[in-house]
Amino acid sequence: MTTVSHLECSLCGKRRETGRIHNLCECGGPLLVRYDLDRARREWSRDAVASGPRSMWRYAPVLPVAREDSIVSLGEGMTPLVRATRLGAADLWIKDEGLNPT
Repeated sequence: MTTVSHLECSLCGKRRETGRIHNLCECGGPLLVRYDLDRARREWSRDAVASGPRSMWRYAPVLPVAREDSIVSLGEGMTPLVRATRLGAADLWIKDEGLNPT
């Protein structure tokens, strides 16, 4: 399930349908993916996130992939937060993105 609703030009606001190949808008603006967030709230629970795969694909409903068989994964996601105790801050955490394959 994806909750993508449409593509929208970041400059002029013109809408495009999903499922087709698009480049930049005629005005030169990049296209942004827009989501039906109300639908995501209704159909996607915190439990579904928690019990999802240990990769970025646990967030599939809010990723722009319409078909599960289109997913290619290199094991990305699920990078840890590490407490940075040696930096002298009492409660400083750093996201370790170095574990991602790219």
